[in-house]
Amino acid sequence: MNNLAYDLSRYETPEAPRIEPAEHPQPVPSVPGIPKTTVAKIIVVVVVCLTVVMACVYSHSRISEVHAQVQDAKAELVILEQENARMIASIEEKSSQKAVEEYAVKVLGMQKLERSQTEYITIESGNHAEVSEDNETVFEKISDFFDDLVNKEE
Repeated sequence: MNNLAYDLSRYETPEAPRIEPAEHPQPVPSVPGIPKTTVAKIIVVVVVCLTVVMACVYSHSRISEVHAQVQDAKAELVILEQENARMIASIEEKSSQKAVEEYAVKVLGMQKLERSQTEYITIESGNHAEVSEDNETVFEKISDFFDDLVNKEE
């Protein structure tokens, strides 16, 4: 017995020619009462609108990310400014006159100068300065030093 589910030849009429599938792409479906070009324009407008909406959403997400980075940087700046103020206060405390005197007395063993330890010297010949007769420049002195080294080795 033949399988009738697969035998389609008995349902075909000889007057109706068999339609083969087209190899060309299907045209844009038309809606009754609306021309085909209008349907194509509507599809293009919808695609453009979706693209604009997606671009807006993307730009908003990037703005949110940058805003979050700015907030993080501001929080870090506040922390660093507080640390800077603390360090400046610490430096000022360590370099105060009292702290320096305590360090000199306790660590270095120095003593504060008293009036009885002060000596004044009187010069009877007046104030004068001595100038050496040596007019050599620094470069000449360095050259002479190396010449002396070479001469000693020979």
